[in-house]
Parts: sequence; C-alpha cells; structure tokens
Amino acid sequence: MLALPSRRWLPLILVPVFTACGGGSPGAPSAAAPAVAVLPARRPNIVFILADDLDVRTTAMMPRLPALIGQHGRTFERAYVTQALCAPSRASILTGQFPHNHRVLDNTGPDGGFRAFRRGPEASTIATWLRAAGYRTALVGKYLNGYPTAATPDYIPPGWDEWRAQLSDLTADRYVNYLLNENGTVNPYGARDEEYETDVLTSRAVTFIERSVQEQKPFFLYLAPDAPHLPAIPASRHATLMNGTEAARVPSFNEPDVSDKPAFVRNATPMTETEIRKLDRTQTARLRTMLSVEDMLADVLTVLAANQVLDDTYVFFMSDNGLMLGEHRLVTTKDVNYEEAIRVPLVVMGPGIAAATHDEEHFVLNVDIAPTLAELAGVFVPDTVDGRSMVRLLRGETVTEWRRDAVTESISYTGGLSAVLRTPEYAYSEIESGERELYDMRNDPYQVSSLHRRADPALMARLSARLAQLTGCRRATCRAEGGQPISRRGGGEW
Repeated sequence: MLALPSRRWLPLILVPVFTACGGGSPGAPSAAAPAVAVLPARRPNIVFILADDLDVRTTAMMPRLPALIGQHGRTFERAYVTQALCAPSRASILTGQFPHNHRVLDNTGPDGGFRAFRRGPEASTIATWLRAAGYRTALVGKYLNGYPTAATPDYIPPGWDEWRAQLSDLTADRYVNYLLNENGTVNPYGARDEEYETDVLTSRAVTFIERSVQEQKPFFLYLAPDAPHLPAIPASRHATLMNGTEAARVPSFNEPDVSDKPAFVRNATPMTETEIRKLDRTQTARLRTMLSVEDMLADVLTVLAANQVLDDTYVFFMSDNGLMLGEHRLVTTKDVNYEEAIRVPLVVMGPGIAAATHDEEHFVLNVDIAPTLAELAGVFVPDTVDGRSMVRLLRGETVTEWRRDAVTESISYTGGLSAVLRTPEYAYSEIESGERELYDMRNDPYQVSSLHRRADPALMARLSARLAQLTGCRRATCRAEGGQPISRRGGGEW
C-alpha cells in the first residue's frame, strides 16, 4: 500500500516510474479552434486513457482496476459507443460527432481510418480546442487505423504539443515490433524487453506530465495503449500470470439455437471444444496484456501524486469498443449490434467526483467525451458537436433532461445502414439486409431470444421511427433529450 499526498488513499501496487527524455516540435495550431471561455483561476489537468477492444466483462476480470480507479471515481454502467469499431469510435471521441456526421465509417478504405479523418474532422478536435485555450496537449499511443500514409510518416496533426503516436499503418506486432512518430522523428522499438510497447508509452506519458508541471501549465494527455487488441502479446513479466482464465460462459456463449438471429449469425457454426479452448487462450492473453495497462495507470497516478497535482486532475478510463468473445457464436468480432460490442467501460475520477459511485441510469456515449473535457477546461464547444457534456453527471447531480436512449450505427461503403437503438427496456436492431431484432433487456440481458417476430407492430414502428431519427440527427437535434420513453404498455403486449 502506498500513501499518496492526496485527499484520497490510492492502493497502488508499486511499479517503477519511468522518466524518459523526449522533446521536439509541436503540432501546428488549428485555424478551426473555437473561441475560449472565461477560464477559472486554476484549470484542471485531464488524462484520458483509452484501451483498445476492451469489453466490460474483461474489465471486470482485472485484479487492480477497481482499486486503482473504480474505488476513487464514478463508474458509468450505461456507457456506449456510436460505432463499435476502432477508427469511427476514436473519431467520435476526438470530435464529439456521430459517424454519420464525421464520416469516418470504417478502419480502412476511402471512407475509413486516418485518411478520412484527416480529410475532414481533424481540423477541429478536443486537442485543437484545449491547445487554443492554453493547455499543453499530448497524444501518446494509437491515433487512428491507417496512420500515417507511407509518404508522410512524420506527420503531426493539428492541436498536439507532444506527439508520440504509433505508426499503425507500418506496424506488425504492435506490442513487440512497432514504430513511433516522436515529435516528427520515426523510431523503431520492441527488440528488447524494456521496449514493450505499453511500458514505452507509459514512460512518455510520465515525462509529459512531469514537464507540464514544471512549466506550470494545465495539460491534456490522451494516452492510448494497444491492449488488449489482438495479437495480444503480454510483457515477459506477465507471460505466466492469469492462468485458468477463460471467456465468460454466459447464457449466449456458443448459443445453440440462433434461428431468431440474422443470417450472418445463423451462418456461424457452433464452436468446437478445440475452438473454445483456443478462444480461452486468446482471452488469457488479452488479460495478460491488460496487466501492463494496470501498471500504466498506477504509474500515471503515482507521478500525479508525486507532483502534487492529483487533486487537480481528472482521469478518464474508457475503451473504443467492446468485443464478442463467443457470444452468439461470434469470436473476436466487433461492429455488430450486440451488447458485448457496443457497451464499454467508463470510469472517471477527479475533483468533485464522489468515490466508489455508480451511474446506472443515464446513457452516455463516446460523443459526450469531447464536450465534457471542454467544459471541464472552460472552453466553448463548437456547434458541430453532437454529444453533451457529462459534467453534471460526474458530480452526481440530478439531471432529468438527459437522453433516454442511445444509438450505435454502422454505415457500409454502399450507404447501407445497420444500427441498434438501446433504451432502458429494449435493444432494437435493423441491419442493412433488412433483418431486424428485438430484445427485452430487463428479462433477457444476454439477448438470447429475439422478439421481433411476435412483438406488437405499433411498438416496432415506434422503435424504428426513433432509430431513424437518431441515425439522421445532426448537432442540436442529436443533443435533444428525445421523446417520451418507449414502453410496451399502451402499445400492446408481446
């Protein structure tokens, strides 16, 4: 146990704090930065840690995450992403926009990844807003799929003072064979144990925090490790830990009867025992990679406390999307409409946030992150934003006008739409093929039995209309709280 100079006691498991040197040229400022609000005398620091493909069940299996952050902050039990895929989700986090508005629709291709983001929304992000307001900004880790283009490996996007980004488009094994663009200089890493990716990213993050404190400037750190994304290669110190772990055997695991599911699920054959054992080994490897993320979080909290800025810093922990781990026979799949893919962990600690609290009521989305960070920093949010600030929710205030539902969408290259509407009672899906699903999430939280064939037509029509409204929203219409709650009562029974 480590006593920290803070209003809290953080039960950190001690690991070395890295203090690597760095430096270089800052990213160019953005011409699209919004006007700055009147700022408080002491602006908070912000650390945003983004895991990659981390689902809620895997998060719950981690041994130290609750002690490191959950017991000291607020956990949002209804946190969802607007698309369950890396690049579209990260674009939504950085801009506060739905995929149908920022138009980063996939990880690759002309409408996907870094290429699509640079073409449009990159000019106005949370980084450009905060940097224009006097924050020292840094991105450490993964930026977007396809970053950079081979012709410009030293490219630094606008808004970033420190840039330590993985060259995703030129990297093979992520954890042990990778390239970083470090403030315009491309460096290879991974040949030695001490160059394990999560550890190198941690050292860069710690150095950024120390320098920012020395310069007496508020800072924004966007810290994005690859873990637990496949191929899940753990650090050597963790290679034999977490033995006996496996994919959760929930009621939908390797689902025997998928006759009520869409064709792509019906076409998935049941897993054999050999395939299940392989999936279990994959899950164990994913958990092992997350042990290094726990070390990362511990190091970040330790350096914040050692520099006496922990009490002035908000720390966010989130994932870009979830992952299917055998549910409905789907193995390491995402960008689907099921709960395991669209729901993500989200925990926040910081000034004014009560310890060990849970929000089980409010739907929050990744598009809410940018406006939330902006309000915490005292920066006006551009009208292009679709999300809403969560600051009042962070403080535990009663917010009656909040959204009553959430949508996750996926738009194909042909323009076809697949989407799911999540309400407190239902998960209603429409996919590009014309197939539909409906689940009673209170009585069937694992989505085993779709009710779409026997549900009241009036209910289905209301859900479909609301889904269409949200997948076509823009700016203020996305931020509106919506109509009355959709219930089976008054609209017929099953």
